[in-house]
Amino acid sequence: MDSDIILISLSQNQLRDIVKEAVNEVLYKKKEKELMNFRETMEFLGVSASCLNKWKSSGKIPFRRMSKRIFFHREEVMEALKKSNYSKLKNIQC
Repeated sequence: MDSDIILISLSQNQLRDIVKEAVNEVLYKKKEKELMNFRETMEFLGVSASCLNKWKSSGKIPFRRMSKRIFFHREEVMEALKKSNYSKLKNIQC
């Protein structure tokens, strides 16, 4: 009887890091089309980093935090733009 089982010795921290990396990779790939990172959102909206930070901080643009990274859900950003009239947002001094 052939066995494909391989025994590997890992510390608790090593196992935690491997699992964390795998989960983050799966979540990011699953949400890849729906979520934009900070830079992608800046380019999508045509605004500077400081402007996007102000909009994010003031609640004008919803965001999600995954681990230490910030993501913006494309549909939620579009909905926020529709509700607030993007031309008005763009004219705000940033």
